[in-house]
Amino acid sequence: MNPASASPRKSPASASPADGTVARDEVSAVTAPVECGWPGRGRPHSPLLGRNDLERRLALALKIAGRTISLLGQDGYRDEAALEDSFGPDKPLAETAMLLHAASAVAQEAGLAVPLDELAAQLARYARTDRVAVAIALHPTICLQLAMPHILLTRLGIRDERFDRVLGLSLESSSHRGREVVPHRTLEALWLRSLIEGELPEPTLDSVAKRSAMSHRLDLLWGSRDDAYAYTHTFMYFTDFGYRCRPLPEAALHALDQLEALLARSLLVEDFDLAAETLMIWPMASVAWSPVARFGFRVLAELEDRVGFLPSGNGVPERFSRLEGLERTRYALAASYHTAYVMGMLCALSLRPGHAGDAEVRSELVPPSVIGRLLDAIPVADTPWQRTFRNLDPCDQQALAPFLLDVALLDSTRKHDFGRAAGLLETASNCDVGSTVVCTQVRELMDRVCGLAGVSPM
Repeated sequence: MNPASASPRKSPASASPADGTVARDEVSAVTAPVECGWPGRGRPHSPLLGRNDLERRLALALKIAGRTISLLGQDGYRDEAALEDSFGPDKPLAETAMLLHAASAVAQEAGLAVPLDELAAQLARYARTDRVAVAIALHPTICLQLAMPHILLTRLGIRDERFDRVLGLSLESSSHRGREVVPHRTLEALWLRSLIEGELPEPTLDSVAKRSAMSHRLDLLWGSRDDAYAYTHTFMYFTDFGYRCRPLPEAALHALDQLEALLARSLLVEDFDLAAETLMIWPMASVAWSPVARFGFRVLAELEDRVGFLPSGNGVPERFSRLEGLERTRYALAASYHTAYVMGMLCALSLRPGHAGDAEVRSELVPPSVIGRLLDAIPVADTPWQRTFRNLDPCDQQALAPFLLDVALLDSTRKHDFGRAAGLLETASNCDVGSTVVCTQVRELMDRVCGLAGVSPM
């Protein structure tokens, strides 16, 4: 059934007006809701939002960051009802430092130099406490991660000799390297060391990148969220959030064809945090924006406009309504600040010149009948991506056939509806929709499922 003509069901994870009101009251009390920045209905004039709109969204992220540090920078957040959602103060401190790092390249031109400097000074007061200094001294194997805010603040010109001295002693410790870490964490350590030393260990960086998630295709059907995060973070560390324009390893270049599929999966399950991190790879890797990437950016922007900030999907509206006062505000920030930060980083990266922001890839337009067949295979729901899709011009919809195919295939395999998946593969082949990475992985899955028929029971 075509979402454009059907009466959509409500998606529980979608941001409804009621959910948005609660969240906007608590998280976006620091700012008014962002005005829609698309230059007219239908096809936008550029692959991204207008420059003024990107700057306004980045300003929103910086304001949310100031409130986050004020309320969570001292003790973090502890949720007795969901301990897995609890975290200490080091998490928001490090992520605020990353936001500042990404935004610093465009702050002056965007008219955000003053709020950025104020946030950096605020962060320094929370991130350079005795507690943090003692932790760096006591734990040399993770001293770089603990010192991330200090390192990034130093890069912004806010120095602290005591922290330099303590960090230097921990880095010289005989046990500093006595912890086994996965490749993307090794890239993180190499990135932080390069900021301290001012020298990039290129051969080592390239060697680790070849072994990392960056250079391999993800399991888009059953892979974990942690796998996807490892993939997106490798690009952050390898490119220094887009500050270093270095050639990617050859295997990583080949694996870039999975970006659209990862974005489709993130939008399907309404993981807007991961969707924004995936979109960050386009400017970090200087990849030209495809129609699917432009569409994904538009979905997130329109959702941010509707709610007042980009929601994470983790906040439960019922919890908001039961809490009051400061605890309500702390819960709202703890649930949503990270996604708001990532949206700010995405906008900051998109504002930088020379990051493929004005480049775009054109797609072949498939017949409207094919779009209708693909839409018929997708359950109709009032989800953010379906809302945005319904408002597109027909030509823009026709350019998104690969996205619709991926969503339909991912939905069918997640439900173990292999008959529907087989039909979609046939449609893709007969209608020349194109072979996506999801198509390949579903075909491989179908081969394995069929192969089970010849396996004797144990």
